[in-house]
Amino acid sequence: MADTSGTPGKLAARWAGFGTSIFTEMTELARARGAVNLAQGFPDFHGPEELLRAIAAHVETSHHQYAPGNGEERLRRAVARFVAATTGVERDWATEVTITTGATEAIYATVNAFVNPGDRVVVFEPLYDSYAQAVAQAGGVLVPIRLHAPDWRVDWDELDRARDAGFALLVLNSPHNPTGKVFDEDELARIAAALRATGAVALCDEVYEQMTYDGTRHVSLSSLPEVRDQVVRVSSAAKTFGFTGLKVGWATASPELSRAVRLVHQATVFSTTPFLQTAIAQVLEDDAWMARYTADLRTTYQAKRDLLTRALTGAGFDVPTVRGTYFVMASFARLAPGLTDVEMTRRLVEEKGVAAIPPSVFHARPPGPLPWLRFAFCKRDDTLALAAQRLGGADRTR
Repeated sequence: MADTSGTPGKLAARWAGFGTSIFTEMTELARARGAVNLAQGFPDFHGPEELLRAIAAHVETSHHQYAPGNGEERLRRAVARFVAATTGVERDWATEVTITTGATEAIYATVNAFVNPGDRVVVFEPLYDSYAQAVAQAGGVLVPIRLHAPDWRVDWDELDRARDAGFALLVLNSPHNPTGKVFDEDELARIAAALRATGAVALCDEVYEQMTYDGTRHVSLSSLPEVRDQVVRVSSAAKTFGFTGLKVGWATASPELSRAVRLVHQATVFSTTPFLQTAIAQVLEDDAWMARYTADLRTTYQAKRDLLTRALTGAGFDVPTVRGTYFVMASFARLAPGLTDVEMTRRLVEEKGVAAIPPSVFHARPPGPLPWLRFAFCKRDDTLALAAQRLGGADRTR
């Protein structure tokens, strides 16, 4: 066979294992089938009107040229205050806060700042697919640590082996997508010990930080003094305010780590839309409003979680309690034994008119039988009620 490695347009080898995003695929399938889309994690309702009004005003009053590469000063100051209030970690707005074009860009910049080809990168699986893509781009090697269902317990033996072998970066997502797990203080202490032993950097994806339920407290790994300067903490206005199209995020870290992240950020998007930055800063600066908003957010989403959990349980799924994020993982082991998660996902769309995500796509290693589906509950109550009706009703194809 002829060598086509130099053929124009041939996909680079590091991307060969990736295809169309499962989120895009399931959204398109849901649209084609007229299904209720509980697959992709975006709200089907507007976020706070206060932010919409601020954006409208700042469109007219903001400049419309390149923003400062590290972010508008007003937003960096506001983020530093918000991070201090919610995590207890004081960060200098000028040297330790970087505004990015969404959390995904912050993740990409962080991975590519600290991972050399061949470097080992610890991830907890199931894992958000963006991590694997960023690591592939950097030429790193994924080292998956299993979270065991149904309580999503960390496989500490795997982490100990990874620690002993060494790694350059550890990616921690808490609250965790897709499982809804919130890592507790004991777990964070054990992870911090592995970081200290290796001297590695931790990338902490905390975009769901405001979405915790039943009194569960989110603790940032960056708040542990012994690893404070080893952590790049990422969060997002898009997730916090329910406008996923905003694509404004931030990375907070020590000056040394921030300089490295900024170098990659500068080489990719350089800067982020200025009027979005100043509008977001305006709402973050209102402490009283933010306290009310985040409290209402948790109350609202907890009720939505409960609504969807009741519907899934009534339809025969087993649903562990979700402590954070706006996702539910549901087991169909009793409902449809023998099916793969991909097969069950397609059956659910075709027969019930409800779309979910097969979580096998969130694994770096072939997981074997995986009788689970991921559902998003960041939807209007009438959307969730329709899904509940379809899940509990007769098959739509009959």
